[in-house]
Amino acid sequence: MSHAHAVKGIIFDLGDVFLKWSPNTKTSISPEVLKKILDSPIWHQYERGDISRTSCYRKVSHEFGLEASQVAEAFSQARASVQPDQEVVSFLEDLKISSYIRLFAMSNVGKEDFADVEKKTDLSLFDLVFTSAAARARKPDLKFYHQVLEKIGLAPEHVLFIDDREENVSAARKVGLNGFVFDGNTVQRLQEILDDPVTRGFDYLSRNRGRFRSITDSGISIDDNFAKLLILEATEDRSLVDINPSKDGYWNFFAEATLVPEGVFPDDLDTTCLGLMVEPPADSQIINNILDRMLECVTADGSILTYFDRERPRTDIVVSANVLACFYHFGRGHQLPRTLEYIHNALLHRRYENGTRYYPSPDCCLGFFARLLQYSKNDAHLQAKIGGLLKPRVQERIGKDGSALDLAMRMIACTSFSVDCNKERERLLALQCEDGSWEPGWMYRYGSTGVKIGNRGVTTALALKALSTKTLIR
Repeated sequence: MSHAHAVKGIIFDLGDVFLKWSPNTKTSISPEVLKKILDSPIWHQYERGDISRTSCYRKVSHEFGLEASQVAEAFSQARASVQPDQEVVSFLEDLKISSYIRLFAMSNVGKEDFADVEKKTDLSLFDLVFTSAAARARKPDLKFYHQVLEKIGLAPEHVLFIDDREENVSAARKVGLNGFVFDGNTVQRLQEILDDPVTRGFDYLSRNRGRFRSITDSGISIDDNFAKLLILEATEDRSLVDINPSKDGYWNFFAEATLVPEGVFPDDLDTTCLGLMVEPPADSQIINNILDRMLECVTADGSILTYFDRERPRTDIVVSANVLACFYHFGRGHQLPRTLEYIHNALLHRRYENGTRYYPSPDCCLGFFARLLQYSKNDAHLQAKIGGLLKPRVQERIGKDGSALDLAMRMIACTSFSVDCNKERERLLALQCEDGSWEPGWMYRYGSTGVKIGNRGVTTALALKALSTKTLIR
């Protein structure tokens, strides 16, 4: 899982993983027979909640030629031997304190047996416990896994699955979970996995959810919507950010009172486009009405105004690229042919090398151009016109100095074209802070004053995306 997907949850089996027990009893039923009973179709019926424990014991006694009272006593003694695995418990306790990773239990266990486990075992370390009796399905039935995934609300690639049985782990992998067969080295292996830079980075974001304020190069803290929307787009995790979409679909860069000298900051196309793409209004007509208004903001050379205010005729190459990406996202990219030509010429003549009006970093500029390609994958003309020129421009940046933000954006652009960026990866990993974050780089700046703005949450989210992204364009 290294550098692939952040771990957001772990599912543990109970028996023979979280809990230890002994099949040795003081009855005439041998451990071997006890285990055969546990693997019998009758016991599976009990675990699925199809029959009661009393009925199960009666049927088992008949099937195996035993006295029902013997069966009941043997399992009573086996239940009495149940004890938590202290190494696993200690690991989970530490994880609960130091991490935001969610913990779950998923067990093949009958209703009555689970009630007994709850009475004598503290299961509070788990956020949720799922039993086969409640699900009416048992591992390795895929139905059980799908139920659990639906209820925990996590994508399977972000979840580890620990079980002592190979067939259960194999089934977990079929639904996309990262499965491991429990053995004496499992705890150590989990510790190594959770020390992965991606998981540490996501853990930082989780610990600081809703608190990602930006900072200017003069040390002023600001609350801006653009940063929050970038984090949401990069992570696809709505719980990390606190944003309040407007009912009319328009977005302002600032999420609070503006701090610019003139005190007035109109809604802008850059933030609005990002908002429409990651937090779209339910009514598609609202989106189309806004896009129609944006068409009125296209200038003669194809550049697009930054603000919905003609008294502020500011334009920017990256803003224009982001607006074009939004139009392609909603199937209307063909309406901006002059803007496509404008971006092509900017790339051709390297007009991004010293940054743009609002985006000071050439790597960030190229990263947003690569983002345009991702949102226009079905347009062969744009892919050829921009992609053919963008790839060598991206290659030119390999090995250049840069902040963590620059390296992350550079890597995202590189992986879009299968450009080797292993050296950049090593440099980015070396810049990770002890708390799992990356220092904020200067993502954008005020056009009027040149004051630069960065955000630790944005840089961390983009670094995680860079370390996780697989090749998308070839």
